[in-house]
Amino acid sequence: MIDQSTFDFLADIKKNNQREWYHANKDRFKDANQNFIDFVAMLLFRISEFDPDIIGTEPKDCLFRIYRDIRFSKDKTPYKTWFGAGMNPGGRKRMGAGYYIHIEPNDCYIAGGVWHPDKETLSSIREYIVGWPNQFESIVNAVGFRSAFGELRGDRLKVAPKGYPKDHPQIEWLKYKDFIVRKTIPTELFKSEKCLDVAFDIYSQMAEFIFFLRKAIN
Repeated sequence: MIDQSTFDFLADIKKNNQREWYHANKDRFKDANQNFIDFVAMLLFRISEFDPDIIGTEPKDCLFRIYRDIRFSKDKTPYKTWFGAGMNPGGRKRMGAGYYIHIEPNDCYIAGGVWHPDKETLSSIREYIVGWPNQFESIVNAVGFRSAFGELRGDRLKVAPKGYPKDHPQIEWLKYKDFIVRKTIPTELFKSEKCLDVAFDIYSQMAEFIFFLRKAIN
């Protein structure tokens, strides 16, 4: 579970997003970060029960760094105010379909899919959807899937992607540039012993979606 002290650190760094404060509270960061690493390790273990491709993935390879890339941003605050992990086979830097966890006071959620794929990967996903439309739609339109996640999330084109007619039978799916599902989780739940079981249930509900995307990419 996520300790209250981890949420306290994230709340405090949001109020004091400065290098001086961060370095004065570096030990708090280390404790909070280790708590999150331990949590991700447990998530990976549970996910591996239905997704063996995740076996061997190291928690530290899944974590996003706390340092923000401010080179092209108007917001020059140096640190993220959340912890996140992209649990792809081999770690978050491996392009592919995987699972995501986001921990932030009053904004915790579980997600999965493919976020901002490169041009080649996006093309492969679209071609696979065209090739296997019934299989894809049976997954994303399933009652249980819709109940858990609602609509797919992510960026979408307003017009048909290049190479596809605007009246293509799968055009609404082909407009997606990301293929993501997401479910908001109450912050308090992540502090309870039930959090791993709840996360397991949600990740397992998106598993078919993840597997379809992996086949498309591979």
